[in-house]
Amino acid sequence: MIVDKFSIQDFKSIESAELDLGNVNVFIGANGSGKSNLLEALGVLAAAAFGHVDNESLLRRGCRPGGYFRPLLKESRTDGLTVLDAQAKSTGYQVTLSSPELGRRPSGWEFKQEVWKSGKKKLHDRASTNGSKGDPQSGRAALLLANISPKTAAARFLKTLAAYSIYSPDTSMLRGWTPDPQTREPVGLSGGRLAEAVDELMASKDGGVKLHEEMHAAVEWFEGFGVMKIKAENDPMPAKHGLAFIDRFFRVDKLPGTDKTHQYFLSSSEVNEGILYWLFLGVLCLHPEAPALFAIDNGDHGLNPLSAKRLIQAVCGWLLKSKRPRQMLMTTQNPLVLDGLPLQDDRVRLFTVDRDNRGATNVRRFLVTDQQKEMAAKGWTLSRMWVNKLIGGVPNV
Repeated sequence: MIVDKFSIQDFKSIESAELDLGNVNVFIGANGSGKSNLLEALGVLAAAAFGHVDNESLLRRGCRPGGYFRPLLKESRTDGLTVLDAQAKSTGYQVTLSSPELGRRPSGWEFKQEVWKSGKKKLHDRASTNGSKGDPQSGRAALLLANISPKTAAARFLKTLAAYSIYSPDTSMLRGWTPDPQTREPVGLSGGRLAEAVDELMASKDGGVKLHEEMHAAVEWFEGFGVMKIKAENDPMPAKHGLAFIDRFFRVDKLPGTDKTHQYFLSSSEVNEGILYWLFLGVLCLHPEAPALFAIDNGDHGLNPLSAKRLIQAVCGWLLKSKRPRQMLMTTQNPLVLDGLPLQDDRVRLFTVDRDNRGATNVRRFLVTDQQKEMAAKGWTLSRMWVNKLIGGVPNV
């Protein structure tokens, strides 16, 4: 695991939450329960690890634009400060931040406390910026990173944390119709650069083969995919990439007067959106340059339930078998995703997200009870238990 424990105090609808994370972490809950807030809280901590928390750095990490991050509950028991803490076995990073007040949105958050440690040793301990020298809107751990060997566990942890982003695929960007405002290597936060990323994945040692084999087994019509490179003559710009899909039910015609044949294919604009979500998740899980720590917010909304179940099974397999440490946080509204989770593996964890009678977000890790085991033996699936309000994470209406 990259982050073993992540704790949040006083952030949006979250008064207090502590998460014991695995490699694959899935959050379920009603709309507005606070699932995305959990992902964004880690985004704020990632921005702090990078050295600056403001609108630009938060948008860069996939946090929703224009929002207020201060505690917002009517009966808030807080002083307005947000405390975020990520811990691993041998290192950790914690910050206490003051977010901008109403009318001060463009300004950055202020660091009130910042602790970066390696084992029991504190590499940096910033008790308070009040009355001290230095810019209160600049994190110091990121500056100290320049003086520490990148091979140390503490340095790797801080860099991995700072690179965290929330991906939220958008169909028009996956198809290449709309530019992605947050470009990345290998793929943008909303799906931009998908064709280029797939092309790179196919050229990697075995990632393209794994993706092709899984899609071939899961998608009835799928025969294969490829990447077209189109470049006009005398055009100084790089070649444009486009995806092409072969439907096994489409005919192959012989070209008149030749021995050559013509294979009909579907472009990114023509193919169903579900297959593009498969590619998007495949790139994030298999591409050699994909981030080690990332989140997916509703990454399955372009898929039918059974396809979403099969995809989460594939995602878990890809991440758990990865040769390098990988960690994913994911929100979903699709019940069938639960049936695809191998929860017998402790590296895969399910969390239910609810709001109490004060409106505060509560997060609870789902652990199978004896009663639920008995129900499973009678044919009850986890998805059925969820929609019947037996495990939490559903609106109380």
